[in-house]
Amino acid sequence: MVALCRERIFILFLLLTFSSFIQLSAQTDSLTINSRNTSEAETKPVDYPSARYKSRFLTSLPESVKETSGLLFFNGEIWTINDSGNQPEMYQLDSTTGNVLRKVVVRNAVNTDWESITQDDSNVYIGDFGNNAGNRTDLRILKIAKTDLLNPANDTIGAQYITFIFTDQTNFVQAYHQTDFDCEAFFFYNDSLHLFSKNWFDLYTKHYVLPVDAGNYTARLAERFNADGLITDASINSTGNIVLLGYKKTKGRKYSCFAWLFSEYIGSEYFGGDKRRIELGSALHLGQAEGIVLKNDNTGWISSESIILKCIHKPAKLFSFDFGSYY
Repeated sequence: MVALCRERIFILFLLLTFSSFIQLSAQTDSLTINSRNTSEAETKPVDYPSARYKSRFLTSLPESVKETSGLLFFNGEIWTINDSGNQPEMYQLDSTTGNVLRKVVVRNAVNTDWESITQDDSNVYIGDFGNNAGNRTDLRILKIAKTDLLNPANDTIGAQYITFIFTDQTNFVQAYHQTDFDCEAFFFYNDSLHLFSKNWFDLYTKHYVLPVDAGNYTARLAERFNADGLITDASINSTGNIVLLGYKKTKGRKYSCFAWLFSEYIGSEYFGGDKRRIELGSALHLGQAEGIVLKNDNTGWISSESIILKCIHKPAKLFSFDFGSYY
């Protein structure tokens, strides 16, 4: 009888543990990383200089931008967008309070999965290329004239489209969080758009290049880099300094955020120059880091989307940083 009771208690313990695991997994699905990616031998990159840095918390962000997925700074203003399932809208933020100062609707667009935002002198570009399952055949970038966006009378604006496929993708079978053809990061530089993939399977990132003119293209694969994590945004400043933002699973169910800094490269072989990894801290502090913008003085902002961990709701947040001493 004692043995039977012990057996029942053990079975009950297993059931409760499994139930708790399923509940936590459901709450943190957006932070899930394929377990096959966690082998240290497969994911550890070549040793590069590294440092720890704690970004300065500025403010929580309102519910209207709780799924902030990219940041842009121009004309003295911060802009952000939300990702999949949200409206095709752009939001101007107050950098001190986080309040939404202005909302602009892109009238001829849908938000399949907006993930990043960048600019050249005349245009803003929005990357609708989030591809968690690896099966999208409608990857596109919106091209919006700055003159339209800056006109305060415009509550709605139109966009041109750059549509594309990845040159090395031949398999479009759905593989949720097991694909190396997800993408959440890009920037404009030297007359081209530069995209950086979010590789769920091998934790690398691939650098692709696209033209800026509206049209249909094949994104050229330029180089690969072992990011040892999932890349969620990218930014470059006028000096050519680059930052890639991301997060990765560490021990147990914990997640950490990081930034890769690139400088002193030749041409557009960004991964061939100086590299440094900055550990930004746990997701408990920073949240799920999704947007970054690097200013010319190597300061900038990071945005993180709202998440739920262990039944605790953490709102979207805005942080500031200064990476000046790390380049």
